[in-house]
Amino acid sequence: MSDEPRWGSSIRTRLLIFIISSLLLMVAGGALVTYWVALHTVTDAYDRSLLDPVFDIADNVRIEAGTPRVDLPSKALDALVYDKVDKVMFQIRSPDNKIIDGAVDLPPPPPMSAGEHMFFDGAYGGEPIRVAALRTATGFVVQVGETLHKRNRLVAEFLVAELVPSLLIALAAIALAWFGVAHGLKPLESLRSELLGRAPRDLRPLSAASASVEIAPLLRAFNELLARLRDANTMQQRFLANAAHQLRTPLAGLQMHLELLLRRELGDDVRAEIERMHTATVRASRLANQLLALAKAEGPADRRSDLRVVDLKSFADSAARDWAPRALARKIDLGFSLEHAPIHGDPLLLPELIDNLIDNALRYTPSGGAVTVNTGSETTTSYLTVEDTGPGIPAGERNRVRERFYRVAGTPGDGSGLGLAIAQEVVDRHAGVLEIASRNGSGGTRVRVSFPRSNSAEV
Repeated sequence: MSDEPRWGSSIRTRLLIFIISSLLLMVAGGALVTYWVALHTVTDAYDRSLLDPVFDIADNVRIEAGTPRVDLPSKALDALVYDKVDKVMFQIRSPDNKIIDGAVDLPPPPPMSAGEHMFFDGAYGGEPIRVAALRTATGFVVQVGETLHKRNRLVAEFLVAELVPSLLIALAAIALAWFGVAHGLKPLESLRSELLGRAPRDLRPLSAASASVEIAPLLRAFNELLARLRDANTMQQRFLANAAHQLRTPLAGLQMHLELLLRRELGDDVRAEIERMHTATVRASRLANQLLALAKAEGPADRRSDLRVVDLKSFADSAARDWAPRALARKIDLGFSLEHAPIHGDPLLLPELIDNLIDNALRYTPSGGAVTVNTGSETTTSYLTVEDTGPGIPAGERNRVRERFYRVAGTPGDGSGLGLAIAQEVVDRHAGVLEIASRNGSGGTRVRVSFPRSNSAEV
């Protein structure tokens, strides 16, 4: 299962969806209200104008000698119902409901009492129409109907006049909401950047002084978790350091006694057994020392006071004097090419780094081989490299050898698998990079450690 958050689980996405949806619903609701108001306003206005010709015609309809009569010439009637946009038609019905003039297809009105007028919707020639009807005191029914083109166009104009500004305002509001949400979530982005920029073992509490009301409880809970992790880490380091320290003293005493025994006259079998015991004791002592070094390397990451301007060259120069006797004893050519390499570093941890890299190289380089140590600086980095002519580390194993107690299968030597793990811890504490490669493509191993270069003149 992927650890990537789902698209819908984003706070930014949820906020924007809610805000944009609300704005669009408001625009749609406003459009509906505008349409309803415009429709009723336009309908009322045009209905009143439609009623005028009805009254004009009704005033000129009467009965003479028992015969219905319209006292308007046809041109006058045409003028009353003339319109440039809509089709307008009229109809006159006698008291006995016979059509005496006008459009015969105009729909009949609902029942009305004398003197009553009304408006109703109908259809004429396949088009929707609006009809105004009046029943006169003498019983005649006069109707005038018109199609709805003017009405619909005016309603559409009202709607556009309302919608265009509303949509522009909504778009501006969406843009402001977008930037507002981004600004509101900035503290979370800052928190994310701070966490990503921390070293793996940096368990300092996060500052909640300037945190918003919503984020402060999260920060407090996170800081409580960090405090528990710090306590657990401290207990683990204390146990590791105490155990290693308690082992060092008896191991050193045992090693000294074995060395004294080896100076005496002993039989070959006894000497061989004591030498094996001595070798195992030396290895156990080295392991205890490495465990102590690991405990120091894994110490609290907030001890910035331990960092000062130092030179990798001076540490490598001291290591040359310490490791030269062992290299000579194993007939290994241990060479040094040292130039100034200033960095901000811990003067207690950096010697452990160099010692473990040289120890690893000597341990796995066969007799007659060579180990070369280089220091120097470039534009923005200072570096240390240790090269050997040993069997090398397969490309697929170069990440795993940084793990504690891991050794490549079939590797000769009696290492504990802690050397590169300690080196990696020290490098991480100094925000450096540890690279493992083949030596100039010709076998062996080349370990390069690079750190941010210090430009201080204090070295």
